[in-house]
Amino acid sequence: MLKKAVPIIIVLILVAVGVAVFMGGTKAEKPRVRAATLQGGISTLDIIEAERLDEKHGFELEVLRLQKTPDIMAALSKGDADLVVIPAEMAAKLLESGEKVVIVAVDMYQNQAVLATDPSIRSIEDLKGRVVGATVASGTYKMFKAYVKLVYGIEVVETDQPGPEEIGVINVPPGAILDALHRGDVAAIVTWEPLVSKAIAVLGAHVVASYQDLWSQAGVEGEPVMLVWVASQSFAGQSRDALEKFLAAREEAARIWMGSKEKVVAVLKNLYGLGDDEAETLYGRVRICARPLDQSLVTSIRSEWWLAWRGGYLQSDPAGIGSNAFYQP
Repeated sequence: MLKKAVPIIIVLILVAVGVAVFMGGTKAEKPRVRAATLQGGISTLDIIEAERLDEKHGFELEVLRLQKTPDIMAALSKGDADLVVIPAEMAAKLLESGEKVVIVAVDMYQNQAVLATDPSIRSIEDLKGRVVGATVASGTYKMFKAYVKLVYGIEVVETDQPGPEEIGVINVPPGAILDALHRGDVAAIVTWEPLVSKAIAVLGAHVVASYQDLWSQAGVEGEPVMLVWVASQSFAGQSRDALEKFLAAREEAARIWMGSKEKVVAVLKNLYGLGDDEAETLYGRVRICARPLDQSLVTSIRSEWWLAWRGGYLQSDPAGIGSNAFYQP
């Protein structure tokens, strides 16, 4: 009797070990995605994180919130992040410098704007002979230069003493730009969300020109893309399953953003310390892209790159960037 029992016990032990190994292996195989974004920079990542969409779509999300966009680009280059959300022109900058990256999604359309508190400033032409505050190192400023030149034929120069037919610009960091407008140091500012909505809701500023309007006036092809998701080529190639799960979560987050105002406003207020008016204004201004990367979006990205090149942000004609810079599922 004892001899018969021993093999049964061994079988049961082996089965238990096999189940434990299988369950442990399943848990260990859950893919991890490290996504980096700008501290204070809005994107669908906020909703993915708040709604725990990584759990729903079967991956483990690690979010890196960094202080400066160059830090985000460096995290991707060094392998500290798998995916980053950055302005489209910065993605071109990475490709221009030879980084092995690929654009996998469009996240958001342009939300930048030129703002003033002076009621006499109602158009870009009203800024001739005046000084505007902008973060000069940003693609937003370079595109402002391109837009103003293309649409109005006005030169933007980095000086606090512009000629009567020029628009002067002084460099102001993002954290100081609202104060500069409030104090009257500048006649207007060029900035992005959530600073645009803060200027409107807190300072009573008005939009002199939105980038979406300037895009239309410039007559470029496609839609005014701003933020894109960029992955390292190694992650896109070797972790395709994890990438596809992330992209599915991003698309669901985009649909939530577009269809659940109260939920999104609550997330924005919690993450960025916005007041009710600021969050409501921001929600009304921001356009999210919910569809996967397609040829029309690729065309839009290339148009945005062309503008960034015309503004001096890119050093070479981005037409030379090949189709392998865009993810193909």
